[in-house]
Parts: sequence; C-alpha cells; structure tokens
Amino acid sequence: MRIEASSWSLAFGAALVIALGVGAAQAQAPGSGGGPDINALALDWARGQYRAPMVCEFEAGPQRVVRRLVIAPIPSEVPVQNRIEFPDPEAPGARRCFSELGSDEPFVAGGVRITMRERSRPDTASHDFEQSLRREHGFEFEVLGGKLKVGKYGATADPPKEVDFSHGKAKLHLVEPGSDAARLLSDFHNLPGFTLELISPDGTQLVFRLVRVSER
Repeated sequence: MRIEASSWSLAFGAALVIALGVGAAQAQAPGSGGGPDINALALDWARGQYRAPMVCEFEAGPQRVVRRLVIAPIPSEVPVQNRIEFPDPEAPGARRCFSELGSDEPFVAGGVRITMRERSRPDTASHDFEQSLRREHGFEFEVLGGKLKVGKYGATADPPKEVDFSHGKAKLHLVEPGSDAARLLSDFHNLPGFTLELISPDGTQLVFRLVRVSER
C-alpha cells in the first residue's frame, strides 16, 4: 500500500476514444490468421498499472492511500490470459480502511487468471471490439483460476480467509461521468477511471474503483 497525494481528474471520453483507436490499430496489424480476435483485443485493453484510492485510519489520524493493482499478460498460455495481481496489500498500522463514499475497503492479497472466449473472427475483430466497448464500456472475463485472501484491515481483525475465484467472473468497465465512481475518483487528472468487479462462485464480490496510471 502506498500513501500518495491525489490531484487528478477523469477523462472518460478520451479514454474511450484512445481505446477504440488502439483496438482498431491492433486488429489491422499483420500476424497469423489475420490478426487478433476480440478476446485478445479485450485482454490487451485491460492490461495496465492501476491505483485505487481509499482512506486508512492510523494512530496519527486518517490518511489517503492507494491500493496498487496490476493486470498483466501471462506469456505462452492458451487461451490468451491475463493475471490480476494485488502486489502490496499491507497497510502497517492501519486500524481500518474505507472508501471516501463510506464503505469499508477489504484487505485483498493474491492473484487470479482471466480470459475471454467470445466468438469472433479476426477479420471482424476491430468492429466487434469497438461495438462492445461503445455499448458496454468494458468487458466481462472468465476467471480461469486463482485464490485471493480477503479480510479486514486492523490488528484486531480476524485472519483473512482464502476465497477461490476459479470459474468466477471479472468485469472491467470505464467509469461513466456523474456516477458515484466518478465522484470518488474526481481528484484524478486526465487518467481513465474504471470499475473492477471480481465475483467468485460462492458469491463473494469485490468491487474496486480504479485509475489506470500506466498501460503496462
């Protein structure tokens, strides 16, 4: 966990335009079979370094911090896959962590592997990708495997429990202007905002409001 000052704002429209442009360029790139399909394009679109702002209570008082989250490719795997990773979940000395909307923020550690299996042809990949992104503002992925430790912050909290997200869902969508997520991320300047939902087969649901600080 990092303690960082926040002084940015969101750019939903710009993020959508950039994503559509990148998707079209990649779909037209030369390669075996005429280029990537919509699944490869969506997985590539999701990759990046993300930050999720929240507030933690320490002995000296509350401080704004950010949770780090990484979505990165897994090389040489079939089907094409990404890994969602929580690289530094600890917040030493924190008594409680919560969002600025008031809800508790959970302790989360570990990683999961995701893919997408939509039917798509390489020659229509650009169109399929653009239409899905314009209509849904994001994509739903299948969790192939992975367990996360989920719990609460604070020295008196119970140990985190391990939750198996295999065969669950991961949903990543752009934040829409005027939404609660947009208000939560309103301090972030010209960085695309996202909502990530992770849903396990047993019904455990984790929701993160994120900004992408780097595409890789």
